[in-house]
Amino acid sequence: MLRKVLFMLAFLKVASIIFAQGIEDSESSHSILKNPKYYENYGGDFSLTGPDGKIISLEDFRDKLVLVYFGYTFCPDVCPITLSKLKLVMLDLGEKAEDVQVIFISIDPERDSYMRLKDYVPYFHPTFIGLTGSEADIAAVAKKYQTIYIKQKVESEAEYLMAHTDVVILVDQNGKYRGRYKSKFDMGKLTKDINRLLEKSY
Repeated sequence: MLRKVLFMLAFLKVASIIFAQGIEDSESSHSILKNPKYYENYGGDFSLTGPDGKIISLEDFRDKLVLVYFGYTFCPDVCPITLSKLKLVMLDLGEKAEDVQVIFISIDPERDSYMRLKDYVPYFHPTFIGLTGSEADIAAVAKKYQTIYIKQKVESEAEYLMAHTDVVILVDQNGKYRGRYKSKFDMGKLTKDINRLLEKSY
């Protein structure tokens, strides 16, 4: 009983942090885009396993904008909704979408093999890439990108769900962390900020 209580307290603490992260900047109707110095302690290069089992690094996408999202394929709602919204962002960008790469990083490597991600992620858009890796590798990348997640056991065939930060992270053409966008509120701002960076006006 005590163990369950302690788990619930830990889960509620993490959930409250995730919620606070989610509403950060969302009340503003203006751009979320920040100068690289604002996030100088966040982000950075990483290498994880991508389609066909090949190692893919953030550095591979220099000269492109990268949209990073942490989620998992068994996610019942938030992840597929966010990926669908990112598809709409790409469609809104038109030809400019060629200069944007969406990367979906699984926080559930136990179930998300690179093969499963290869089937799941491009369903939303053919250019989207899914990455996975060891638990330690993913935890290290998530920490660098200020993303929190926790496994929550449930009484269903899924056995567990993953509570996680629901933000899309914008990385510029130089690999610099530039902004965090709550999928529920900020997709319009994200599209505007992408256009600003593609026009090199900021």
